[in-house]
Amino acid sequence: MLVESLHGLLRAKQLPRVIFLFGEEEFLVEEAAAAIAERMRQEGTDPVDIELLDGEELSIEQIVRRAEAFPMASTQRLITVRRFDRTAVGKKNSAEQALWLQYLASPSPATVLVLMATDGRVVSEELKGIAAALSNPKQRSKAEAKLAKLRFPYNALLTHAAWLEMPRLPERRIPEWVIERFKQYGYDCTPEAAEYLVVQTGPSLRDLANEVAKTILYAGSQRRITREHVLAVAGASRVYNIFELQRALGQKDRARALSILHYMVRTERQDLLIVTMLARYFLILWRLSELRATTPNHSELGRAVGVSPFFVPEYVAALNQYTPAEIERALDALHSADVQLKTTSLDALTVLEHTLVTITT
Repeated sequence: MLVESLHGLLRAKQLPRVIFLFGEEEFLVEEAAAAIAERMRQEGTDPVDIELLDGEELSIEQIVRRAEAFPMASTQRLITVRRFDRTAVGKKNSAEQALWLQYLASPSPATVLVLMATDGRVVSEELKGIAAALSNPKQRSKAEAKLAKLRFPYNALLTHAAWLEMPRLPERRIPEWVIERFKQYGYDCTPEAAEYLVVQTGPSLRDLANEVAKTILYAGSQRRITREHVLAVAGASRVYNIFELQRALGQKDRARALSILHYMVRTERQDLLIVTMLARYFLILWRLSELRATTPNHSELGRAVGVSPFFVPEYVAALNQYTPAEIERALDALHSADVQLKTTSLDALTVLEHTLVTITT
């Protein structure tokens, strides 16, 4: 049984007895397992017997036998099996397979069995995207054919157990995830602050969750999270950071751009980040130079180039400073800088200074 969301699973009157959590987003799989454990702790007056197992050390038969056993000191038991995709599996049509199917058909009413899979070929190839495909009417027949070809024990799980897939988030959606994360704790995060946090921290949801928690501690009773909160916590300067460097270049303010560059290279050692982010910046300018003639709507333009509508006016203003030929020259200069930084022993500051002068000439 496909579960549409973790929220829907947790709101069920009774948790399913067997739950399969899988996907490439390991952090979300782990959070889902933790949320299930918390739901079980809160729903009864008796303590819950909790057992955490490693699938690599178990066979299917051993997992079933553990799940069938009665709780020692409670009426309810939670068994969580990490790395279930590494569990030893017997041959097809073996007694082990029959035992597994029998348990899925009639699981122990005293046990919630949570199985987690986050890596390996099964997750990245066989199971990847199956939830989205089954939810899409146009892809459903193809997804059902894929489901029918799954190997044991995954075919049985997706047919007879509750399951939830946690696919890797596209990078363009990660700022939205950050905003929603703050919202869960009662904080309102601006799109600009979310973008800043992603750039400063990277795309790892685990790292971002840690930074969100630290930002909340810093903000305290201030319920609106702004760029200033993020910069204070993430360690970047309020004045000397990649966004201010982009802004200075967008205004062709060479002196200010060089001043920011010196600080970032000498104190933060962010030479490759600078090249990557500036290349992205000028690619967005290139795309906007073609798109802005089709629509003046900032939301539509933002979606088309993959940035928050909050930043679109800044990009449009920068287009008044750069011709298409100058944008192309900037991209060539940044590509050359990237090659030099990766393949030569030239001083990073010297390489980047020359690049910024070329861009702003």
